[in-house]
Amino acid sequence: MRMTARTIWTLLIALAGLNSVQAQERTGRYYPLDHRKPLGEVARWNASIRPAVANYVQPVQVQLPSEGDVTFYQGSVNGAIVLPAPAQVGMQVGHAYRIKISNLPNHPGVELYPTIELLGRLHPPVELKEKYPVPVEITAEELETAINDQMVTKVIYLEQPQLANPTRQVNGRMHVESLGTQVNLLEAADMRGRPIAILRMGGRVPDAGSPEDQFYSTSPIILSGK
Repeated sequence: MRMTARTIWTLLIALAGLNSVQAQERTGRYYPLDHRKPLGEVARWNASIRPAVANYVQPVQVQLPSEGDVTFYQGSVNGAIVLPAPAQVGMQVGHAYRIKISNLPNHPGVELYPTIELLGRLHPPVELKEKYPVPVEITAEELETAINDQMVTKVIYLEQPQLANPTRQVNGRMHVESLGTQVNLLEAADMRGRPIAILRMGGRVPDAGSPEDQFYSTSPIILSGK
């Protein structure tokens, strides 16, 4: 996807990377990407140091490799919003969201519960805001990884034109760069451009005996066009 002179790319990792302390020791800067920390910490940190963008409603589009449903939660299973993929809603910067992916043609009966943390926003003309959502693309390979009980973490960032690799997009798909488990993805994305969102997807599922627990996001969802 191209927007002005910049492209949104992603970084992909199948397992947890360095913790925040290790990254800080190496670079002198703090990158709080640590899978042991509570969901939403990175988004909260970013909102606190950039209050001008906090709570801005940014269109986000969840893309699947084929057909399927995307469910957005707002505190519990009650009142959940179910949309066919690609599913687009408004998310607030500085918040974390739990979603469900289901009705996948190649994986009947499988349900996955990724999370999305929104760190920043895009700056298109106001009238084109809905046309340029942040693309959260989930590939077939990533689905297989999560189904096999491994953790997928992607940092979506807006690249710097001066640092961009001249890689052609194929079939409209975003470029995905795979990095080793020793790399802190938030740090790597910050060196290449401006981090926008973090996707985490693994085998975690909700506790059927406690449907109102903290598993579900309480962050507000705004339907596209509202």
